[in-house]
Amino acid sequence: MPPLRRTIVGDAKNACHGSMMVEAFAAKETVKVPYVSQGKGGYKTAILRFQAISATTRITFYSAYYHNKQHDYGHMCGPVLDDVSVFPTH
Repeated sequence: MPPLRRTIVGDAKNACHGSMMVEAFAAKETVKVPYVSQGKGGYKTAILRFQAISATTRITFYSAYYHNKQHDYGHMCGPVLDDVSVFPTH
């Protein structure tokens, strides 16, 4: 079985709200994790299965859909990643 990568995507409970997205890339696989924030500290778990293509395989995270706080246009908002784990499956 290929390795498994698990992560939690959410917001920082800082009044940032709206659509956010994190993309994860590993080997030849990709996953897009949309998250609609209410600005109250919610989260969701995402899983990406991939087959390593060499002794070292890069895992990349990309954040899309940055925006501003509703009442503070000088404050950028985006998703938060937490508890990123990579482990082999058998």
